[in-house]
Amino acid sequence: MSTVTVSSKGQVVIPKKIREMLGLTTGKKLKVFQENKKIILLTEPEVKSSELFVGASRYSGDKAIKESREIDEVKIKGLFHDLGIK
Repeated sequence: MSTVTVSSKGQVVIPKKIREMLGLTTGKKLKVFQENKKIILLTEPEVKSSELFVGASRYSGDKAIKESREIDEVKIKGLFHDLGIK
């Protein structure tokens, strides 16, 4: 455990070893929470634009719906079987 000092502006320096372990670099955002007498800092996950959007063709929606219906049919048949309904 490290000890840090609070500056007159309320700032603290995160020890270098911890910054390196967490990949904290200049401009990195942290979320700050208070829990009882604890201050909790959480790193915000980096989200890439490629992770936000999915490329899809005209038919990908239809394909997803078809696969979902097939899965539902299998589940319904299993439920009927378990209930003794043919």
